Amino acid sequence: MENQTDILFSCPGCGQSLSAPVEMAGMVIECPHCHQAMTLPGPSGGTTATTEPVASSTLCSICQTAIAAGEAKVACPECHAEYHEDCWRENGGCAVYGCSKVPATEKRAAVEIPVSYWGQENKTCPVCKTVILAAAVRCRICGSTFVSARPEHASEFQDRAARLQRQPTMRKMVVCFFIFSLLPCSAPLAAIVGGTWYFFVRQEINALPSLYGALSKIGLVVGVGQTVFMFIAFIIAALHG
Repeated sequence: MENQTDILFSCPGCGQSLSAPVEMAGMVIECPHCHQAMTLPGPSGGTTATTEPVASSTLCSICQTAIAAGEAKVACPECHAEYHEDCWRENGGCAVYGCSKVPATEKRAAVEIPVSYWGQENKTCPVCKTVILAAAVRCRICGSTFVSARPEHASEFQDRAARLQRQPTMRKMVVCFFIFSLLPCSAPLAAIVGGTWYFFVRQEINALPSLYGALSKIGLVVGVGQTVFMFIAFIIAALHG
């Protein structure tokens, strides 16, 4: 038997008869049966509670991160699920199973299925530390891009970014090395100094377009060849002198 000071009301969602202390009049509660959010009526304000939306952060079903206030978002015109605008555009439609706006997918061969790295669905961006999908090659928070979906440590990402910054200088040095190797007066120096330099930076040179790798190897061969030829010529001249 309810207390005489209780509020008697019905859930607007399932119609279940409920009661609550009068002190809770006007508060937002959740129905214990259907979990519908509702606002309790006053002691004399009626017998049916009114529905009340519960504020919560919307989760984007594509990237599985919350849609923050002020972020551009898109609502599915069919099921009204909300997504980040760039996630919706990249996915090509809704991600809710059974929704008519889900993009059509083609059956993929086993060799086309992305590898699951370390058995994890998510990975951490090495720059901003945001948790992103394991298959992502670009962080949607800081915009950092990756050469593949393989997770990278912060030090590995920084080393790769530093190599990319050095590439313009590396191209110029390869061209200079090639030119000095062709000149007889500078060929010995290019062969010794340039050969040592090539040994230490050959991995970075291999990361450049194939033209630069070919120039460096040709320059090294020409420089060493000219140096050997000049040495032999010097020995012959000394013997006949």
